[in-house]
Amino acid sequence: MINCEHVKADYKQIFREKIMLLLFILPVILICLLKIILIITPIYIEKYFNIDITDYHSYIISVIFLMIPSMIGTVAGFMMLDDKDGKIFELMSITPIGRNGYLYNRLLIPIIITFIYSFLIRLVIGIASISYGTMLLISILLSIQTIIIGLIMFDIADDKVKGLTYAKGLNIIMIFGLADLLNNESIVYIAMLFPSYWITRLIKSPSFSNIIMSLCIHLLWLFIILGRFYKKKK
Repeated sequence: MINCEHVKADYKQIFREKIMLLLFILPVILICLLKIILIITPIYIEKYFNIDITDYHSYIISVIFLMIPSMIGTVAGFMMLDDKDGKIFELMSITPIGRNGYLYNRLLIPIIITFIYSFLIRLVIGIASISYGTMLLISILLSIQTIIIGLIMFDIADDKVKGLTYAKGLNIIMIFGLADLLNNESIVYIAMLFPSYWITRLIKSPSFSNIIMSLCIHLLWLFIILGRFYKKKK
């Protein structure tokens, strides 16, 4: 099902286009930069603002986690929009590889990279106590978010220029991961409908109910966008 030549072509495409390459490697730069900031700034924040930043570690690392599918999902969306522009998707849909094979091959690299970056965050940032079991689940959910963002861009954008605009709008979804900070019940109920909210909840409390709800919300979004993908491209 996985075509090695297709994967190699993806790598070449990413390294050929500067904006895709930047989004691809930017998470590593941001992770290192944020690590330095988290080492230096807490002392001054507590001294001048009397705020204990440790109370917000769950939210900080959640936002860092959520940046990964945002960026890598955008790269996936760009690659798929390139295929749409070049009519490659239509051609591959009628070959033996089919639409399923197209998705597997196109989204393989973004999923793997999201998975690796997620564990890299836990290793480098290390400001919240996250078990390996919870980390594995979070990595899977972030990979699902990468797929969702890539497919949404492919679904609603006609080209990469519009795709970049839509990608900026999709980044707003990350805000729902901070909904608990507002202490507003109505906003929290709305946020619970979005995948990003459940990443924070899992970091704060990886209870059985939170695990089930996070899986349900992520899979619901995934099935909806996959349904649109298959329906519109028949």
